[in-house]
Amino acid sequence: MLFCLPFRSAKSVEDVNEDNLNVEKSPPSYRSVLSGGASELSQLRTLLSENKLDAYVVPSEDEHLSEIPAPSELRRGFITGFDASAGLAVITQTEALLFVDSRYWIAAEKALDPALWKLRKVDPRAMVPGGFQDYLVNLPAGSRIGVDARLIPPALKQSIDARLPGGSKLVTQLKNLVDEVWPNKPTRSTDPVKIHPPKFTGRAADSKLAELRKTLSEHSPTASYLVTPLDDLAWLLNLRGNDTFNQPFFYAYFFVAPTDAVLFIDPKKVTTEIMDYLTNLGVRTEPYGSVWDFLKAERERDPKSTVLVDGKASFAVVDVLGSKATIIPSPVNAAKAIKNEVEIRGFHNANLRDSAAVVRWYGWLEEQVVKKKKPITEYQAQTKLGYYRSLQKYWGGPCDFISAYGPSAALPHYSADEENSLVIGRDAPYLIDSGQQYLDATIDTTRTVHFGKPTKEHKRAFTRVLQAHIGVDALIYPAGTMATTLDGIVRHHLWKDGMNFGHGPGHGIGSYGVVHEGSTGISVPFVLKPGHVVTNEPGFYLEGEFGCRIESTIVAVKKKTRQEFGGDIWMGFDRCTMIPIQSKLVDFSLLSKEEKAWLKSHNELCYEKLRPLLKKAGDKRAVALLGKFF
Repeated sequence: MLFCLPFRSAKSVEDVNEDNLNVEKSPPSYRSVLSGGASELSQLRTLLSENKLDAYVVPSEDEHLSEIPAPSELRRGFITGFDASAGLAVITQTEALLFVDSRYWIAAEKALDPALWKLRKVDPRAMVPGGFQDYLVNLPAGSRIGVDARLIPPALKQSIDARLPGGSKLVTQLKNLVDEVWPNKPTRSTDPVKIHPPKFTGRAADSKLAELRKTLSEHSPTASYLVTPLDDLAWLLNLRGNDTFNQPFFYAYFFVAPTDAVLFIDPKKVTTEIMDYLTNLGVRTEPYGSVWDFLKAERERDPKSTVLVDGKASFAVVDVLGSKATIIPSPVNAAKAIKNEVEIRGFHNANLRDSAAVVRWYGWLEEQVVKKKKPITEYQAQTKLGYYRSLQKYWGGPCDFISAYGPSAALPHYSADEENSLVIGRDAPYLIDSGQQYLDATIDTTRTVHFGKPTKEHKRAFTRVLQAHIGVDALIYPAGTMATTLDGIVRHHLWKDGMNFGHGPGHGIGSYGVVHEGSTGISVPFVLKPGHVVTNEPGFYLEGEFGCRIESTIVAVKKKTRQEFGGDIWMGFDRCTMIPIQSKLVDFSLLSKEEKAWLKSHNELCYEKLRPLLKKAGDKRAVALLGKFF
């Protein structure tokens, strides 16, 4: 879970204070809005009665179905007190339940008030009931189940309707009952949006709009398109904002027709510069909330025309448009997923700078924990990493990380806080999963290290994860390969020991955009093409003891092979992340000759690329670390 504040100028290297553990506190997190309790739950049940509802569904998403919404949209987090980016709550007059997948089972158990809430563990890989839909269909016949129509996709609405027993009904509303019981609810940001220039995007917005209109014309000469995902909208217009956690987006809808384009946005966010920019693109603006009246009018206009929408558009959008709405795979998302040369160069450059910052931080942390034997907490460690990153070129603001020692690392989405985080010791692995926004790329990196003597179990688990990581990174495959094929390649190394992990082995990643880019990833059903940028992140988590994960950003590229059977069709990956892998956590007896060579080559490449940057920074400690710590 990451959060980036507005861009500001980086500090000079000389500003680093090696002994100051609180150089800059981490930014606000989901916890800042978790104030719901028994009173709010009681008020919500009163509203259920007033609205003649027997149950109420509270998703995690906002009306753009964002994975990581703004503070004002964290309704599920507010009402449950559970601060994670995924999960769904159902409230009836007698029960309050939170449904979460295996990534959050342990964290949710700790966070929920058992006097108010019941935890329902959902395992999508196991063919057993237990999801929230199973709960809803088993409510008494004739139940009325409420949900904010803006917070669910059409496919989910259709799935629930198909399964509900006779007489029961999913009641969709253009209002949210949690908002009515949320005192001091945060307001959305009014910070102005900013232009993201071509030197980072590699392509002008007018070119992107022209391509989109060409795609729309292939559906129909009069077809229009409503862009609802915030990352698609930001990429299409080459604009960025400051409304959401971790990601540089702003709340808006964008309607594109053959000869018209309308951006629905809070007028406070549009400066004179932005207005001129949009006007030159042929885009006019309307207030954000007016989109619903606009769509109603569009439904009545020209019955032969079609409004195309992405599958991530909310049910509310599709419902308002009625028969005029046609759901298609997002052409914007498909275009955005294939990075151009400028964006790919940005990924390599940003990851190299970021890797240097991480190694500098590792040098500091090892000195504190091992040499000086100082009690450094998980929270202090992540804060210091944020500071080292703030020194880098094109820094995009501080972020929250997953900084986890020992049992904390067994929680894949653990979040350390200032008051309760563990001291980083020398008896178990320490895991840091850290993202960062730079103006030329989005970073997502994980490394696991040990500051003492790893046990045989630590080394075996880490080595199986490393083998899975190498298996993807070194893979050669023919063009047309589905990304889902790679899932088994990743996991079979862990399956040898009866090990597994409950998250995906890799996801798409944006260019100064979304951390988890939709429709791309190692276990997602799409065809890998040159220019796709994904992460490679297998892991293993032993509850109550330790966890380990290795994550690097990789770019799909064409590769030359010995036989070239079938022609120039062979592909592989180029690695962007240049952070070394700690060799003392590796059980070399488990590695093949090729895997040993890969590890040696990777760490040598990191040394070669990072050493000049670290010497330029005058960090002799980090230079020495490259030669001994990894």
